[in-house]
Amino acid sequence: MNGGVERNGVFRHGVASGDPLQDRVVIWTRVSMPTPDPVDVTWTFARDPELSDVVGTGNARAHPEDDFTVHVDVDGLEPDRHYWYGFDAAGSRSPVGRTRTLPAATDHLRFAIVSCAKFNAGFLNGYARVADREDLQFLLHLGDYIYEASQTPPASQTPGADIGRPFEPRNECVTLGDYRTRYAQYRRDPDVQRVHHTHPIIGTVDDHEMADGAWRGGSTEHRDERDGRWDERKHAAFRARWEWMHYRMPDPADPSRVYQTVALGPLADVFLIDTRSRRDEPIDGPAMADPSRSQLGGEQFSWLVSELRRSEARWRFLGNGSVIAHIWTERLPPSVKVAMVALKATNPDMTGPDPDQWDGYPAERQRIFDAIEEGGRGDVVVLSGDLHIGMANELYRDPFAGSGETPLSVEFVTTSLTSQNVDDKKGWPADTRSVPMEQATAEALPHMQWCDFDGHGYALIDVTQDRVRGEFWFVDAVLERVPGEKLAAAFEVERGTPRLVRIA
Repeated sequence: MNGGVERNGVFRHGVASGDPLQDRVVIWTRVSMPTPDPVDVTWTFARDPELSDVVGTGNARAHPEDDFTVHVDVDGLEPDRHYWYGFDAAGSRSPVGRTRTLPAATDHLRFAIVSCAKFNAGFLNGYARVADREDLQFLLHLGDYIYEASQTPPASQTPGADIGRPFEPRNECVTLGDYRTRYAQYRRDPDVQRVHHTHPIIGTVDDHEMADGAWRGGSTEHRDERDGRWDERKHAAFRARWEWMHYRMPDPADPSRVYQTVALGPLADVFLIDTRSRRDEPIDGPAMADPSRSQLGGEQFSWLVSELRRSEARWRFLGNGSVIAHIWTERLPPSVKVAMVALKATNPDMTGPDPDQWDGYPAERQRIFDAIEEGGRGDVVVLSGDLHIGMANELYRDPFAGSGETPLSVEFVTTSLTSQNVDDKKGWPADTRSVPMEQATAEALPHMQWCDFDGHGYALIDVTQDRVRGEFWFVDAVLERVPGEKLAAAFEVERGTPRLVRIA
């Protein structure tokens, strides 16, 4: 076995690991062979890259009904240590992957967060830079791992870049075969394979794993008469996700359930939520304030409140697919509203909030803030994605009430890996015309301590007993494969004092 990309075609999609626990982790591969029959696979799990110090080995089978994907939940492992693994099938050997178990007890955690990997918008240099890092326990994916979009999208979506990376299939994903083909395309990308060969991944979903603007009963562009029944499409999207991703189902009786708690020892708990597939339809105007409206759905909301109350960890993280801070105010100057509507951060008329974000579900957001504030511990940090820009926010019930209110939490929002942000959509050079917009946005939104409208990359979260640091790392470009990155900004929050302090 070797650490690079396997070239003979049997393991074209590499290997991967995910959902690590203190004593186990899921390992994954796919067998690519021109056969309609199941294929026998042998797996090896070891303490060294040569796979000679073997911890476990066994047999699995790649079935056509699972799109020839293989998942093995390897147990009996030691906490907080690296392992290596690989697969054999049909006389061929896979690349060797590396993974890591979660700590049983630690006073230091370090992980990266990412979101929004649009294949035809750019090269996934952010994944490559995360793969370069040796200092991470895991990668937390906040959604939009794939995009379901067509190569020629409707007016509500942004076209891809002219860089020779068209979608497969070229049509929008609707059927199980479509979603499987799209995942297969992503998993052949060398940067996707690199990050999977290097770190275990924990993840939730955003809308594009299903369809743009997805909600419980449909999506922005879904039409039953053209695309078939929404429930069948959503089922196909989740089935392909479980096949092609290296996760455990939180509830095997409910394949649509993604939300779960990840325990990181006494230091931290992470609560991963799904803000798309169970929500009420996004609606514009005063009706969005209806207290009965939910972005989580009743079952998930009750679970989240219960978990926040139950947790005794030093830090509580909310892994959130959409921005939870208030990002709309009438005080936004017209120039900023132009940028915000391009990001879908306001409604199309620029007269109110975007109903797709947490601004569109204000009553439930306040109930979540109630649960965060209930213990008065100042230990909750929200980790968000989706909007394609970087932000560092303090969270208030009413951030426009004046200087007397104390923040109840903070939020780090990672930018996109490749999905278009302001300069991409407007066609102007990065860090030029966006800069005064960023400054005006921070002035109009006093709780926003920093924002960047143009960068692509990831955020690094560093956790100790007494503070959490969020670092925003941007790659040099996405329209070509390049090795460079830069630290754009860094902030810390002390436990018990939920205010952001910028670190030079």
